[in-house]
Amino acid sequence: MMKFIRRGAAVCGVVAAAAAAVGTATHFIGVDSSTATRIASFTPYLILLTVPAMVLLLLARQRLAAAVCVAIAAAGIWSQLPLFVGSSHTTAPDDLSVRLMQANIRLGEADARSIVDTVVDERVDLLTVVELTPAAVGRLDEAGLSRTLQYSFVRPRDGGGGAGIFSRFPLQDGALLDGYALHNVKAVAQIPGAAPTEVYALHPVPPYPEPSWKWVYELRRLHAEFAAQTRPLIVGADFNSTYDHRQFRDLLRDSAADGVGALLDAQEYLGAGILATYPADRRFPALLAIDKILTRGPTPIAIRRVDLPGSDHHGLIGDIRVQRAGEPKER
Repeated sequence: MMKFIRRGAAVCGVVAAAAAAVGTATHFIGVDSSTATRIASFTPYLILLTVPAMVLLLLARQRLAAAVCVAIAAAGIWSQLPLFVGSSHTTAPDDLSVRLMQANIRLGEADARSIVDTVVDERVDLLTVVELTPAAVGRLDEAGLSRTLQYSFVRPRDGGGGAGIFSRFPLQDGALLDGYALHNVKAVAQIPGAAPTEVYALHPVPPYPEPSWKWVYELRRLHAEFAAQTRPLIVGADFNSTYDHRQFRDLLRDSAADGVGALLDAQEYLGAGILATYPADRRFPALLAIDKILTRGPTPIAIRRVDLPGSDHHGLIGDIRVQRAGEPKER
């Protein structure tokens, strides 16, 4: 009987360790396939399987396999460490900062009154919205959004393919980005005392159920968009990507421009951990951190998650230190 138990423990331990190894591998390798991107989405949870795997393998007296499992766990922890460590940053009383809220409003169905109440209560300066429909624009206006965020550049679309930027500050040069399946928009915010700042509301297609090559194609288009952008920039987005997708990390690293450093993911930069935003409408907690706030030039100083009643996403609110006019670019 004991022999049977040990064999079962060994088999279960090996399976759990193998799943953790595959999850960790997809974090580092970044294979462009729908299966690999699905697995990478759940890498942090697959890494956790190393704990029961080690217990089972030790119970089965498989010490060598348990040692291999320890190595897998170490590699997995190393892959997640940047999300929890963060970078050192300082703030000063005279810093100029803005507050951005990112919201995916699920086919325009999220509760408009709740969104406006959050904007007012949290003193939001910039609101980036995706899955924006014409009807949702009307409901947000009826709920009083324009009384707080007086300026906007919106490109709504039936079916939830739209996007928009709402701002406390004047917006200029609004544009719809070409070449994307969903609407992605940008505009220049004229923040008093600051350099003109490009603000983006982005929503690349998901890597599944769409073929993953479409997702990769759109991320690569964003490489070129950001690399050509010389202004300070702030991005609110549902990237349909997690930190464990190498393609997303490549986008951050390879989008430098005009002597300015790489894009900063606020969650990683601040060591905020995994701020899972999707799915938000289930009986279990959100699992995937696919909504993001990015900056280049401006610096994230705080980020947290907020509820979006009626949506299948949580929102994000981030405080961002912006560059004053004439201030040297941060590298």
